[in-house]
Amino acid sequence: MKGFEDLKKEVIDTDLCTRCGTCIGVCPTQTLAYHKNGIVDTKKQCIKCGKCSAVCPGKEFPMNRWAEALFQKPYDVNKLLGTYKAIWNACSKSVEVRSGGASGGVVTQLLIDLLKENVIEGAVSLRKKKGTVCEFEPFVAVNEEQIASASQSKYTIIPTNQIIYHLKQSGKRVAFVGLPCQVQGMRKAMENDLWLKEHIVILISLFCGFNMESEATDYLIAQSRIEKSEIERLSYRHKKGRDTGFYIRSKDGREFFVNKHGYTFLNLIYSPKRCWKCFDYSGEFSDISVGDAWEKGQGWSRVIVRTEKGEKAFEKVKNMGTICSESCDESRIIPTQKSVIEYKKKQIAIRAKRMKTFPDYEIKFEQCGGKLWIKGMLIYMALAFFKTPIGKGIRRFLPFKWLIKISEGIKGREVIHGESR
Repeated sequence: MKGFEDLKKEVIDTDLCTRCGTCIGVCPTQTLAYHKNGIVDTKKQCIKCGKCSAVCPGKEFPMNRWAEALFQKPYDVNKLLGTYKAIWNACSKSVEVRSGGASGGVVTQLLIDLLKENVIEGAVSLRKKKGTVCEFEPFVAVNEEQIASASQSKYTIIPTNQIIYHLKQSGKRVAFVGLPCQVQGMRKAMENDLWLKEHIVILISLFCGFNMESEATDYLIAQSRIEKSEIERLSYRHKKGRDTGFYIRSKDGREFFVNKHGYTFLNLIYSPKRCWKCFDYSGEFSDISVGDAWEKGQGWSRVIVRTEKGEKAFEKVKNMGTICSESCDESRIIPTQKSVIEYKKKQIAIRAKRMKTFPDYEIKFEQCGGKLWIKGMLIYMALAFFKTPIGKGIRRFLPFKWLIKISEGIKGREVIHGESR
């Protein structure tokens, strides 16, 4: 059987680790932990059971096999949003839930309603670690207040799936909310553990273009000129007027705010190499995927219902009358997410050819050409450059205000184009 040293050699040391935390969660001796941006063996008690390697989505995730298992059809590499039953634009009818959520508050409302109906007994969510400003940990939210407190996205790496060990101890039936790579890890864990398969009632994925190292948050804090010790509140998706973005409020009332579209340039600078190798933007192997409906303006979510489980859950909430919803189609999504979809779905062959290691998805990527290829190469070169010592040095001196304007301009054009369709 393989042990942690094999996982380290084959996955962690080769930039294939997604840091989803699944290996930590399934380890029977709890010898693995997340420490300083990586998975480590803290207790040296590995028994070489092979579980960590079996559930890892970093090195391989056979998309054809999983598409057959979940959707009874082979994976179609040309489908930009994966397989689904329906697409909706939706928002919570509750002003409190909607205002507290990242977009339309749909995930929060969905979890609250499923809890009320006893479909679930809790929800795997994220909360701030005690005594910290911007460090987070997974937990099982068991009431409406806890679910509401965990709303909004956290744009930093969190090994959410490490909750598996404690989840099994709790014995609860839960909903799981995570990123596409975390959903893939959870699917593999459920395949290898009947208890998990029976007790994780529904998998909800958030759209994800890139994740960012913790240094990205430190960078934004530095730009605010507010010391960590002085921060009273920090949010990655704070709503301010018609905008949503990164927000800090100090204990003495000073505020710092950057529109979300204004700080997406940090993806080029602080994204992990494993994110460059991801082919799943919209959580294609979840039961329900949720993102922003940018063309609708602030306060609306995009909901992609993929499986029968997801369909039943969403219909139940719709019938409870707690959300507003309207049918949608791909033509509304793709223009508003043009850059990230091109990058993750159309330009991946560029990176697969040039990077030393790449996950085995058991599919063949389509080659792109022309302007799309040029754009993809420029992005890859920029990503690679900012990982070099010179790039790391230069990024400290790039004018913050210029970067914001450039970033807002690029993303803003996408949203405007989407509204005009």
